[in-house]
Amino acid sequence: MLSSRDKLDRQLVRIIRMCFVLLLLFVPLYFAFDTKELFEFNKMLAVYSLSAIIAGAWIGRMILQQRFIWQSTILDIPLLVFLISQLLSTIFSIHPRTSILGYYSRFHGGLLSTISYMLLYWSFVAHIQKKDLPTYFLSGLLGGLLVSLYAIPEHFGHSLSCVRVGSGFDVSCWKQDVQSRVFATFGQPNWLAAYVITLLPLGGFLALFSDKTKNRLFAILTTTALFVTLLFTQSRSGLLGFVTGLIVTIVFAALYVYRRSKKHSYLSSGNVRRVTFLVLPLAVALLTFGSVYTPSLQKMLTKSTTTSEVVTDSPEVANRLEIGGSSSAEIRKIVWRGAVAVWKRYPVLGSGVETFAYSYYLDRPVEHNQVSEWNFLYNKAHNEFLNFLATTGIVGLASYLGILITAGAIVLRTLQNKNTTNKDAAISIAVISGIAALSTSNFFGFSTVMVTVLLFFYLAIVAIQTKNNTTTEKKTTLSTSSISTAASLQLVLLAGATGWLLLNILQTRRADVLYARGTIESEQNLWESALRNLTAASLISSQEAQYTDTLALTYARAAATLALTGEATAAAQLAKTAIELSDQTLLLNPEQRNFYKTRAQIFLLLAQLDTSFLTQAKGALKQAIALAPTDAKTLYNLGIVTANQGDTTAAIEWLKKAVAFKPNYDAARLELSKQLLQQGKYSEAIAELEYILTRQPEDTPALELIEFARSQQKQ
Repeated sequence: MLSSRDKLDRQLVRIIRMCFVLLLLFVPLYFAFDTKELFEFNKMLAVYSLSAIIAGAWIGRMILQQRFIWQSTILDIPLLVFLISQLLSTIFSIHPRTSILGYYSRFHGGLLSTISYMLLYWSFVAHIQKKDLPTYFLSGLLGGLLVSLYAIPEHFGHSLSCVRVGSGFDVSCWKQDVQSRVFATFGQPNWLAAYVITLLPLGGFLALFSDKTKNRLFAILTTTALFVTLLFTQSRSGLLGFVTGLIVTIVFAALYVYRRSKKHSYLSSGNVRRVTFLVLPLAVALLTFGSVYTPSLQKMLTKSTTTSEVVTDSPEVANRLEIGGSSSAEIRKIVWRGAVAVWKRYPVLGSGVETFAYSYYLDRPVEHNQVSEWNFLYNKAHNEFLNFLATTGIVGLASYLGILITAGAIVLRTLQNKNTTNKDAAISIAVISGIAALSTSNFFGFSTVMVTVLLFFYLAIVAIQTKNNTTTEKKTTLSTSSISTAASLQLVLLAGATGWLLLNILQTRRADVLYARGTIESEQNLWESALRNLTAASLISSQEAQYTDTLALTYARAAATLALTGEATAAAQLAKTAIELSDQTLLLNPEQRNFYKTRAQIFLLLAQLDTSFLTQAKGALKQAIALAPTDAKTLYNLGIVTANQGDTTAAIEWLKKAVAFKPNYDAARLELSKQLLQQGKYSEAIAELEYILTRQPEDTPALELIEFARSQQKQ
């Protein structure tokens, strides 16, 4: 008969294992509409919650068994080296809080998230045996299937998300063109594609090696659904990652077969049939729907039948994110150059974990002004490896690569081991193929919450595969059936600590819900409720500069509104609060250039009460330029403010700098022509206006000004 200790210990093991099932099954599906960032923020909080529960149950088992429960693995040293690199980079970060929690709205990638992923890794290898792995394989694939069933209808104009918000079974609830590029529960097509290609090799393994027919059929169905989803994302990086994973699979499988003496046995009719049943649906899907690189069979047939009638230039399949703007390749090259420049300033430990949004703009290439996304905020280098290099230095990048290289070496050694079974070899190949596919995708983008969960899940599988098949967990024989008073007290304290962690996670989410609600209300000029919700958010997360920044701007807008209605005293009080909150924002985070731009906006609003605030607005813009010297828009705004102060000569200089950094900046050229006209420099003004009209011949303000300038020039 089991003692009370054993019963509780078994319950804790069940909790841990159930949490891992939820991690693979629930987290991919989880997002919410009531937070500021719908997808990554909520997934990260879900991972934190499950990590807290797993850690609590794990420590609880240690208390019950009165021993340290730990399973050493072959990846411990590379993982610890990587963790130390992240810790050191955080300590010497230009903004440690960002490095600890991650950049606001995502939080993934910060030191805290890395600790969580590693805790999940070590807990998994400590509690899961090789024989238990199929359960988690199926859980991961079931999560992938549900995500695919969410994504595929979007391609045909039906989103379950829109049902959730009550707008009907259509895609009208999304601003993005989800029908052209699906994103399901991930929020971005490339993020969904990265998740899909990481899972696909696992689906292929189960389709080929599952002992039960129903499991093979499930795996084939899931693999097909995932592949169709990949096609519907129209993700170039995703397809490149898929091809990389496929190549790695073929190469490693060929290496394994070559090492075996009975090579002909792998070409048996049964194996050929299983491969056919797996590949055939994928080939049909590719021919039916086509991809971003290949046309569908229908398009090929249509093209061949019409070629003899009409000869036209057939447009290439384009990435929807690139239509109407610069190519993603062009933008990436510029951002990558900036990332390398950041690394040169911080070569050893980088600028700090997750601080790319701060450090990049000091080194932002001037060519960034020429692309369509010139005014976007880049908080990642759009290359996972360069992002590590810029933010964690050569130490961080080398340690991250060390993990991947070690995992690859372990798999190679496993395949060369004569005692390795076909199934174990297939698992190892599937895992390393998934890691290779994800790494390829990350080379053109960056990791997100769920793919990082899968990465550490795969690393744990690699570690478990190297364990001796006969290894079993040590069990402590307990002489008493009851739990001692000391152990009971420790368990109560542990439960309280775990509950406190979960409460803090819930409070973090509650603060963001209030912030999202207050932001919307502020945009709708609902000042009273906006200030109430934003204040509540700031009180819950008092160290979050983003909240105080938005609250300060809302106070300034409310003050300007009251000033227009003649309530000068109330407006002055709100203005004072707005300035104090702006000061607090910069104390919390002096590295974020956007906060200086918000501060300038605040003073421009308050200038309606007192024109002397223009000087402070100008000072805030100069601080923003110090952090981002090639930012053409800030230079333009500085020119506007300077002009409003009556300093035409200085305004012209600022506007000329803006135009020099961004020659196609029509708004800056128009304002520059106005200032030149004020100084009677008609020829120079006409030159600026003519440039605008060569690009936009129907530009009414430019046409009116050039007519005026020419008439003045003739006098």
